[in-house]
Formats: sequence, C-alpha cells, structure tokens
Amino acid sequence: MVLYGLRGTTLEKVGEIAGVSKGVVLHHFKDKSTLLEAVIRRTNGMLSTSLVELYRHAETPYERLWAIIIANFHESIFNQAVCQAWVSLMAEVPHNRSCQRVQIANYARVSSNFSHELKHFVAIDEAKIIARQLNLLIDGIWVRVGSRVEPLDRDRAIGDLEYFLMRFLPMDEESIQKHRAAREKIENVARIALGTRAFLETAIAR
Repeated sequence: MVLYGLRGTTLEKVGEIAGVSKGVVLHHFKDKSTLLEAVIRRTNGMLSTSLVELYRHAETPYERLWAIIIANFHESIFNQAVCQAWVSLMAEVPHNRSCQRVQIANYARVSSNFSHELKHFVAIDEAKIIARQLNLLIDGIWVRVGSRVEPLDRDRAIGDLEYFLMRFLPMDEESIQKHRAAREKIENVARIALGTRAFLETAIAR
C-alpha cells in the first residue's frame, strides 16, 4: 500500500513483492478485504506488543502513562511508511465491517489503557474524557504524518501529547518532575527494548 496505494494494491502485486504466486496469496487470504483486515490486525498487534514490553519496565502510574504514549510513537511503528499505509487502510474501514470491528476494538483498548492510568491523577469521569481526547490526538498526528501534511517528527508528536496532558492533569513542581523522569526512563527503555532485532522479529511474527 505504500508503493501502490489502496486502490493500486492487488493480490497479484502482493504476491510479486512477497515472491510468491497469486494462488499462494489466495491460500491465506480469500480476497483483498481479508488481506486488509489482516494488515490492520498486524499493525494493531505490533502496537500492543510494544506496549506490553514497555509495561514490563513501568513501575508507577506515571511510567505506565508514558509507556502508552511512547508505544504509539516508537520508530518501529511510527515511521513514514507505516503511517502512509495506515492512512490508506483507514480509508477502507467505513466499507469493511471486519475492519471496523478491529479498529473499534483497538480504539477501545487504547482508551481503556489511558483511563486506567489517568484515574490515578483525576476523577474517573474526567479520566475517560481525557483518554478519548488523547486517542483522537494520536489519530490526528498519524493522519497528518501519513498524508504527508506534516513531516515525520516523533519528538514533536510526543511533545504535543505532553502539552495536552500538562493542561488537564495536576502539574505542581513535584508532578512535573515525576512526569519528566517517567518519560525519560520509558524512552530509554523503548530505545533499548523495542529496537532489538529479536523484539522486532517477535512482534512481526505474532
């Protein structure tokens, strides 16, 4: 989809890129719609795997909150090719009920993850509202980058979410220091844990 776009991507071209015949592709995917659903599942699966890996090292609500943010923008997932393909895939979602179900489930999971951590900082009702806004903000950034409206800039993307959080969460001097320390720790963990070949191979294989 990066090479040909959604309309130009055919099972024949997928086979050519993979070095197999169309028949082999059809053996695994009965049609293009099934293939698109599988790609969306795989992309969302890589995000979940990244988050689980970061959670293993997160010890506080601050660190778990930043793990969710950084998992969405780690370079193994948040890059020009993936963002561009994701935008193409999202154009199919309104026309494909299976893709809709997958994406709705993904949105619900991300919002639930955010809400679970945000309730440590604000009332649960407010946590749900902030979680939804963060979900929308992440989507908006991915769309802009994938549409090439804005250049790829991981640090700016994370900074946008940080700017938002600073206006809706308690931000006394102690809280600010805890957020900064949590972000720094999780970014360092992501740089090491999510960048290894072993992790990438595991994430892709799932």
